[in-house]
Amino acid sequence: MTPVNHFPKLTIHSQKLKENTQLIMDTCGQLDIQVSGVVKGTNGYPGVLESMIGAGMTHFASSRLDQLGRLKSMNPDLHTLALRIPMLSELEDLVEVADCSLNSEQETLAHLNQVCQAKGITHEVILMCDLGDLREGYFSNERLLEAAHFVEEECPHLYLKGIGTNLGCFGSVRPDKVNLQELVENARLIEESLRRPLDWVSGGASSSLPLVLNKDMPEGINHLRIGNSLFLRDMEEDYDFNFQGLHGDIFTLEGEIIEVRNKPTYPIGDKVVDAFGDEAVYQNKGIRRRAILAMGRQDLGDMTRLLPLDPGISLEGGSSDHTIVDVTDSDRAYQVGDIISFNILYEHVMFATGSPYIHKEII
Repeated sequence: MTPVNHFPKLTIHSQKLKENTQLIMDTCGQLDIQVSGVVKGTNGYPGVLESMIGAGMTHFASSRLDQLGRLKSMNPDLHTLALRIPMLSELEDLVEVADCSLNSEQETLAHLNQVCQAKGITHEVILMCDLGDLREGYFSNERLLEAAHFVEEECPHLYLKGIGTNLGCFGSVRPDKVNLQELVENARLIEESLRRPLDWVSGGASSSLPLVLNKDMPEGINHLRIGNSLFLRDMEEDYDFNFQGLHGDIFTLEGEIIEVRNKPTYPIGDKVVDAFGDEAVYQNKGIRRRAILAMGRQDLGDMTRLLPLDPGISLEGGSSDHTIVDVTDSDRAYQVGDIISFNILYEHVMFATGSPYIHKEII
């Protein structure tokens, strides 16, 4: 493969991604937990998908239908899960690329059944339970049970594959033995009422991995939707766990210097707001040597959270297409045209993999 020598550049380390994928699947597999690899955070980038498939991943998930379609075009036998509860306007497209979808509205389920009937197909559904994170899902066990019977008895072209929950994305609620045991009990209630087992009890996402590692996952949870931890280790400090063996440097971001100068660190003149309408806070640290990189918030989101590999560099801020770093304390005398490398966080992965202005390289 010809090296990419254009910047800014995102390098994706394929072998490390394969090893992460295998490790997470094996670890969850020891508890009989099926993993669906979530690829929305990488915008379904083809090189990422190929690496995960090469590692043996057969189940994938995304909230973006075009990404699920890309997976089906690569291998129609892959199992695809639509993560965002569907819009009525996208049901025709949904059933073409997703084997299964998360749902929480009876009206949507009724329309989904009609679409599948017209196409002569059956579509799997997972009913979502809101256990306190307050995003999608049935908040009442009674309504959840009613929905299960509606799918089972009135939607012949839908198959109730299971129930699931989302935790930690909106309400910042940590998955634990208590709330996930409640999910298991909801599943058992449905199984008793329907007189058949559910295939999946889907216990959340990467934030549920500490329960797997500590062997605290309630018995009955047999499916997780894992994305972040396949690629990064930025959740481990917040959720107080250490997944030994995982690579945290799947991605390396490189930016090129377009200016280096000694400048004051406190703006001169009357201050209003920055380019994004924010009242920025500045520290007067005197004259410092600053470098400007040709990349910015449009490419990366919040560039101030980038993690420089050079410990002598700090992030100062930037704008839509500029990133300003302080290189005063670096052992290296940076010049125009030099490259600065960074580890990145989930937000940066989302922006960078989707930006046409960030060059990508798989190694």
